[in-house]
Order: sequence, then structure tokens, then C-alpha cells
Amino acid sequence: MNVLPRRRRAALINSVLGVAVLAGAGGAYAAVTSDGGGPARGGARTVTVTKGTVLATVSGSGALSSPSDAGVNFSTGGRLTEVGVKPGDKVAKGQLLGKVDPTSATETLTQARASLTAAQASLTKAEAGAVSSASSGSSSSSRGASAPAPTPTVDAAQVAQARSQLTQAQNAVDAAQRAVDGTVLKAPAAGTVASVSAKVGDTVSGTNGSGGSSGGSGAGSGGNSGSSSTASSSALSGFVVLTNPSGMQVTANFSEADALKLKPGQPATVTLNAMSGKVLNAQVLSVSSLPTGSGSSSGGGNSGGGSAVQYAATLTITSPTDDLRSGLSASIQVVIGEASGALSVPTAAVSGTGSNRTVTVVKADGTAVRTPVTVGLEGDSTDQILSGLTEGQQVQLAAVSSTGNGGFPGGAFPGGAGAGGARNRGAGGAGGAGGAAGGGFRTGGGGR
Repeated sequence: MNVLPRRRRAALINSVLGVAVLAGAGGAYAAVTSDGGGPARGGARTVTVTKGTVLATVSGSGALSSPSDAGVNFSTGGRLTEVGVKPGDKVAKGQLLGKVDPTSATETLTQARASLTAAQASLTKAEAGAVSSASSGSSSSSRGASAPAPTPTVDAAQVAQARSQLTQAQNAVDAAQRAVDGTVLKAPAAGTVASVSAKVGDTVSGTNGSGGSSGGSGAGSGGNSGSSSTASSSALSGFVVLTNPSGMQVTANFSEADALKLKPGQPATVTLNAMSGKVLNAQVLSVSSLPTGSGSSSGGGNSGGGSAVQYAATLTITSPTDDLRSGLSASIQVVIGEASGALSVPTAAVSGTGSNRTVTVVKADGTAVRTPVTVGLEGDSTDQILSGLTEGQQVQLAAVSSTGNGGFPGGAFPGGAGAGGARNRGAGGAGGAGGAAGGGFRTGGGGR
């Protein structure tokens, strides 16, 4: 009779034992997870089903800005003859900021007015018409016979040309008057002077209503108030830059997944990184439909901060803003869902996905029963329970394994005790299928 070598025989026996242990473990696991109930896992935490407010939020980061911030510039360039403010001054709307030499602009206005007077005279003459010499002689010879006075001849083409010249002359006067007014710069709105870019004697360029130019220019024409451009504070430039916290906003970037959950009107909180403990109330004003660019997401959000695409949202600060400054960095949390007076449990107590959600209810006698539930709003840390539980019940929290759950509830290998069943899988095969051969598999001890 052939006899198997000792080593081969031992290996075969260990394999048979391993299969048997696995079969037993599977049965134990099925018994624990069945709807029929079983003893609560030793050491597992339980919490009480309560009523409260469930909040779901997304987060992003950005900086404060004010639509009232403005870079103010002269409409008419020239040599500065007066600077009426300095950085740090608070100014009212219409307050003088500076003046440039008006001599050249005034001369141009005088010439334009003279041309306007001449054009008006030409139009008057054209509209009066002209009397021909023949008609005039005939009129003189027949006066004794009481002949009618001659009728002037009006040349329609001359009248039209005279009117066109008058219009051009009037436009020239209006432009010359704006140029004179543009030598005086006034504050378009109340604010604080952030910077002044030139001093008396310097030459500044003017916008003249044609857009900005370097060294004291802006956009547009504002008559005697000069011109101003509004943008983020870091992009503003001009002869004088004014800041104003009134109507303060914050523009924040959100990951693509979180941005899809944002809607105008949603409430939010803004935390300023430089002002510890300063929390402001805000409201979503708009959400951009275009991405801000690629790169790591700066907003954590519920879906993480690793998204490569971000979308910007603008929020209006509804708290007092008198002590705020443009450019302050901020963290933003937007409330995308809220359920008040809701029956809720910690998110860690809920298992499953979609409509297949369950919690483990711990009865008064200590037995645990897997119970189906209907989940409403999924909050940041708690879930709203629409059905399946009642207030005051005890539910079990899922245990967390430091080495990962391996696909089993609480991180426990089937047959292990609670979360400890798979803690030391690498040590002598404890908690795993190889534990039988290594002598480390413990049904009650979890392989400790």
C-alpha cells in the first residue's frame, strides 16, 4: 500500500481543516446578518434615534470683492495742478479728487463756440433765401404801379448744408465742454482712498471716452466725475483707487460635482481666514456655466477636493461689511439641503445604497435586528429617516477597521467578533483563511 509522505499528508489535512473552518464561518456570518436578529456585537457603539435638523453642505474657497470698488481716472489728460486726497482718506460722492490744467481745453471750447455762432448765422441766412437782381429791378420800376414785393428764393440744398454744419458745430462745443469738465475729477461714489498714482506737476493721460491707457486711465467717460472701472481689487488701477465694503461679495470656486448642486438664493456661511472667529452670512447670487480652468480643486465639498474642473459662484454677503476689505481670503459653505425636525441617525449607522438601506436596531434585551429604512436627505454627518425607525430607538454604529473592511460589515471577517475579526490578518494568518493552518484563527477572539 502506497503511503503518502508525511509533509504531503499534513498539507492535505490542513487544507481540509481550512475548508471546514471557512464553511463554519460563513454560516456564523449568515446567522448574524439575517433579519431574524441576533446578539449585538460586543463593544459596538450605539446611538439614539433623535429629531433635529439635517444639513447638507458643499464647500469652496475664494476672496472678498466689492462691486463698488473703482479705479477713477481723468477724462481729460494734462498736468496735475491739484491733488485733493491721499491714501486712507474717506471721501463722499462728488468730492474733489484732483484737477489738471484746463488751459488747452478752455481754448478749444472758445473756438468751438465761435464756430457755432458762425454756423447759426449761416443757417439763418440760408433759410431767409436770396432775392435775384432781375427781380429786384423789376420791383423798382413797378413800384409806382403798386406791384407786389418780390419773393425771396430759398435754396433747399444750401439750407440742408447749413443745418448739417450747425449740428457739427454744436457737437464740437459739447465735446469741448466735456473736455473742460474732464479736467476736474470727482468721486463717483463714497469710499476710502486706497491709492493715488501721481502728484502735483505730473502729467496724467485721459480717457476721453475711448477707453483706458496706462498711467492713470480707466474705461468710459464720466464728465466732471472722470471715468472709473470696477473689477476685483487686485486688478484695479487708476489715478485714484477707491474701495467700498458696501455690497461686498465673495467669488468662490467649487468642484464640478458640488457646483451642480448650487442654485441662486441658497444660504451660506463665509469664514475669513485672516479674522479668526469671523463668520458671515451670505447667499448664492449666481453660478457660472463656464469652468474656471484646470487644476486641483480648492473647495473640499462633500465630493472631495480632487476634481480637475471647477466652477465659480458669486455670493452676496448679507452680514454687516463695514470692517471688511476686498481681497480677504475666505472659506465658504453653502447649504444645499435642510430638513428641520427630522428623524435622524448618524450616517455611520446606515448601510446600503439607493432604496436598499438598513440600520441595525439594538433591542432592550441586547439583540440586534437588521431593519430596512427609507432615507430622505443625506446630510454631512446625519441622515434623515423617513420610515423604518421611531424616536428613542437604539441603533448600532458601524465599527471602523484601521486596515479596511475588506467588504465585510465593520471590517470583520465572517465568524470574527465585531471589528476585531480581521485586525491582524498578516500575523500568523489570524482572522483569515490561513489561520487554521497557522493556529491563529479565533472564532470568539477576532485574531487578537
